[in-house]
Amino acid sequence: MAVGPTASPAAAASFRPPIPPPPPCFDYRAAVLADTRAAADGPALAGLVDSGALVRIPRRRFGPVPAWRPPDFEEPEEVWVLGTSHLSAGSVADVERVLRAVRPDNVVVELCRSRQDDLTFLHSIKQSRFFFVPDPAS
Repeated sequence: MAVGPTASPAAAASFRPPIPPPPPCFDYRAAVLADTRAAADGPALAGLVDSGALVRIPRRRFGPVPAWRPPDFEEPEEVWVLGTSHLSAGSVADVERVLRAVRPDNVVVELCRSRQDDLTFLHSIKQSRFFFVPDPAS
């Protein structure tokens, strides 16, 4: 039994993603590893890059700027993605290493719903220099 709204078979068949997906044999990690290794020059980030936890995506890989963006919108030169499976002292240390090495203009943190509902965590975020954008589905 389906829960929630479902698309009609005709609507589902006519759906096309905005950007065509890569072929099934595409290895994303291998495709971006050389760019990431070159940009993560030095030993500070080597372990994260080698483990696949840290990848750099240069602007040339983003694809075209969508038409709905304002004309003055400027894509970043690069996006760094650090994957962690949980919030821990180790993952915090990894984030700190990346922030020190990369010195990004912006940082986005995605949290699971249970962490979003943790009032102690939310209070500490609100008291920091970060801002919180809740999941609209919450």
